[in-house]
Amino acid sequence: MIKRPNLSVRPGNTALRWIACLGIACVLISTATTAAQSANGNDESFRHIEISGISLATPFDQIAGILTAQGYTEINSRLFTKQGELQNNRRTIFRIEIEDDANLHRITYHRSLSGGRVKTAGGDEPIPEYETDMAQQFYRLMCENISKDEMKESQCEPSTAYSIKVGNGRFIRINDRYSMQLDVTAANSTIGIQYTH
Repeated sequence: MIKRPNLSVRPGNTALRWIACLGIACVLISTATTAAQSANGNDESFRHIEISGISLATPFDQIAGILTAQGYTEINSRLFTKQGELQNNRRTIFRIEIEDDANLHRITYHRSLSGGRVKTAGGDEPIPEYETDMAQQFYRLMCENISKDEMKESQCEPSTAYSIKVGNGRFIRINDRYSMQLDVTAANSTIGIQYTH
């Protein structure tokens, strides 16, 4: 005859205490695993978000080929530029800067207007279409699904067709490893992401 364990609820019942401890341990492990998977999932979003077709996950030796295929000129292995013609002798100047060393991996994109009369604030002109999607992706990662206090601390301004800005254009720390930069209007823009080793 098999002796059944004593599971009655009374002080000193060792079997019941062990079952309770195991149950609590399982819940804690499950919660920690879910949090780690969530953090890793976010890290993957940061690693793979693209700036002009490149991301922090792009191998360094492939960056030049990707950018030159888009019309950028390689000034050196860390600086790429291109120009686009506009009306009234105005040009759009694009610049991508890469920093990759033992402590930091950063990609920064700049767009500015030169020549003619340049309105610094962008006026009532909308952000160029080719830039809107990229800026919105950055805005979502920086300002959505966070608390009101975090939004205030990051200085998330309302996103519009004319302006998408966070943190007055400076790099904002997202977590222990990643920081992002976002300041986009019709007249100029700066978009960046960096990973600290």
